Amino acid sequence: MLTSVDTFCALVGSKYAAVVAGHLTEAPLIEDCQKITRYHTDLPQSVKQTLRTALIACDEARKKRNRTMHDAGAIRPGDIMVTLQANRDHEVTITARTTAEIRQLADDLGQAANNFNAAMTAAFGVEWVQIEDQLRQELGHDIGTDLGS
Repeated sequence: MLTSVDTFCALVGSKYAAVVAGHLTEAPLIEDCQKITRYHTDLPQSVKQTLRTALIACDEARKKRNRTMHDAGAIRPGDIMVTLQANRDHEVTITARTTAEIRQLADDLGQAANNFNAAMTAAFGVEWVQIEDQLRQELGHDIGTDLGS
């Protein structure tokens, strides 16, 4: 999926937004992108709604992916993946997912990314994915890499 840093930079309209976004994880970045979209005065309401819908779909797909990938899991006979999730009360929730469900999750992630890319491209043109990279190219390293400069 395209990074939220790219999105954040495009929404803010500055390559320097990567400095702020570079230390955040996906969840807060997506939340910030949703807020910026809501208040963005240069975007028509219809474009803002399309972006918000795409961001929500990406966030939902991200959450499902994280639950599948990061909860304690094991592959069981019969193409079943079992995940265990404990809450603060130490209660454990067991979820069984079939191979088909995991494939569907991958398809959902891909579709969310495609829809999001289309929405961002419609809003900002194809250049939107290059804003963050401008600063990286000028510095000669990733934004999060401090080389003492």
